Amino acid sequence: MDYQISPKTIAGLVKHIRMLMPHWQSDSLGGFEYLSGGYSNDNYCFNRSQSDGSEQFVLRMPKVKQPFVSREVESLFYQRLPEHVGVKPIALDVNSGVMITPMLKGEILAEVYLDNFSEQDLLDHVKKLHLEMPAIDREYNMLRLAELYEIDTASLPPPDSLQMYHSCHNDLNPWNIMVTEQGWRTLDWEFVGLNDPLFDLVALHQGLELPASGLLDLSIQLIGVADPARLLKVQKSFWYREWAWADFQIRAGNVREEIVAQHEFAMEHLAGF
Repeated sequence: MDYQISPKTIAGLVKHIRMLMPHWQSDSLGGFEYLSGGYSNDNYCFNRSQSDGSEQFVLRMPKVKQPFVSREVESLFYQRLPEHVGVKPIALDVNSGVMITPMLKGEILAEVYLDNFSEQDLLDHVKKLHLEMPAIDREYNMLRLAELYEIDTASLPPPDSLQMYHSCHNDLNPWNIMVTEQGWRTLDWEFVGLNDPLFDLVALHQGLELPASGLLDLSIQLIGVADPARLLKVQKSFWYREWAWADFQIRAGNVREEIVAQHEFAMEHLAGF
């Protein structure tokens, strides 16, 4: 769906960009386009033109303040993130969360997976990602998230805590992966934290709505042992997070159709456990 950006909005975006990048004052900024993928952030691509050519960037504008998200943690993490793993910002305001990153040339995994890739590719990406991402010391814990999202735990108790084995992305859905000529690049590290590595595998696999029956074999290849009980806990934790996040967004007034659908879809999965 095309989204027309008003001149007033564009003027506001330009103001934010020039505040973050004061040495761009004399450069021409234009070609603004709204990127529809973000649920809790508004994202825009734009061109920066100079006498010797032009470059394309993405501007992130946060909407609702997100529980758990720390822009200070995010900024420090990006500083240590290898270039080939994700996209490092050229500017990130830790007070507002406004961020500018280079525009990647590629395709979103969610849009090209079925015709080009397999479940083995998903597993390989999770393995590689966990080997290359920097260490982090905060935990991505469902009990804590339930508190932050102000969930009525009497009506829907959070799942049992997972073992915090490894640094994980924790929002590794197929819209957060770009397929480029240089390989897969992972975006949006707002929820990075210690977790069970199976969480990233489940998030990527189920984000593509693939049959859950394939997860056990993939999990064995990832952690080296068959542990159906552990996998089940991770699946329940993932769907609880999907529901809790959407529930918070809706209560905060972020009622996009996709968020409402996620809320309902996640509850259907939780009812099956």
